[in-house]
Amino acid sequence: MIFMAVAAGMFLAMRLLAKNQGPAMRKRCLEMCDRMLDNMPDSFPPNRMMADLDSIKEQTARTLSLLEGQEEE
Repeated sequence: MIFMAVAAGMFLAMRLLAKNQGPAMRKRCLEMCDRMLDNMPDSFPPNRMMADLDSIKEQTARTLSLLEGQEEE
């Protein structure tokens, strides 16, 4: 019984904390992840993946601009 009451109290406290501090905590965690990835070498798989995504975005933008130019002609 006591364990269940303590567990329920902890659960409610965590929900209250998440509701009040959730967005700020999420922002802080994302900033920490960004700093951690910045300190990793370029050959680190997530860094390579992000570089690949950036090149895909650039190629997609270039392709879309070419297609828009063809539609106008």
